[in-house]
Amino acid sequence: MRKIMLLAAALVLVSVSNCLPIVYGSLYTNVTDNATIFNRDNSQKDGIGEKSGEACASSVLALIATGDAGIKAAAKKGGIKVVKSIDFNRSNVLGSLYVSNCTIAYGD
Repeated sequence: MRKIMLLAAALVLVSVSNCLPIVYGSLYTNVTDNATIFNRDNSQKDGIGEKSGEACASSVLALIATGDAGIKAAAKKGGIKVVKSIDFNRSNVLGSLYVSNCTIAYGD
């Protein structure tokens, strides 16, 4: 009985430990959401661009975190000079066991 109570308490802690304002799964999450579209003349005639680049940062057990998930890093990886749109991808496994945040830049 004690093991069941400990397991239930652990599941509750995992489910509430990472409260995010986006769709979030306690066991597994892989969500991409649009952040912004940059377009100076407010038209959509150019689309989001021909190129894309992705930059990520990750964390293990919320103890070790590495990476550069910035817009500049994503644009550099994609060879983008003018960023037109940005998406964010968030992934996690078992709450904080493994977390990854990526920025995806689109442009020309």
